[in-house]
Amino acid sequence: DDEAFDMWCLGKTGGGMVDAGMRQLWCEGWMPRHIRLLCAACLVEGLGVSWTRGRDWFAHTLIDHDPVINTMMWQNAGLCGVDPFYRALKWEEVPCTVADEKYVAEWADRELAWPPHLQRLAAVSRPEWQHVRTVAQERRRDLRPVFAAASRVCQAGLRVEWGRRDDDPGPVV
Repeated sequence: DDEAFDMWCLGKTGGGMVDAGMRQLWCEGWMPRHIRLLCAACLVEGLGVSWTRGRDWFAHTLIDHDPVINTMMWQNAGLCGVDPFYRALKWEEVPCTVADEKYVAEWADRELAWPPHLQRLAAVSRPEWQHVRTVAQERRRDLRPVFAAASRVCQAGLRVEWGRRDDDPGPVV
């Protein structure tokens, strides 16, 4: 859904930590690792948007972008990677520590200059938190079978090793 993706890019999801992180990403080209994980969970699990769109947005905006790490992280967020350990993160929850509250206060409502294709939605209000939480809980319930499959893969100890052999430079499982 294009509008859901654009609202995620703008930091207008209604999830305080996600919104703050997405705004920091646009302003500084960076965000903390745990915020990256929450933002990925929000986009893929919460909004139902393809992980490839998140991967591409992070590639466009991150100053510390690494194409391999970025792609692996987004595949995992999309529950199709080799390490779906971070699944069902509660991205919609209110900040629970003083540090999280300060982070949200610093970034969530900061006025930023947006590219032309996002300016129309920049003025739109965030959805109410209770609505966001209800939708997130419903989607998480619907994704339980996927989470269970991802958990089995994770527990099976599947390891991918990137070997360098002359005849086959690809992954070894």
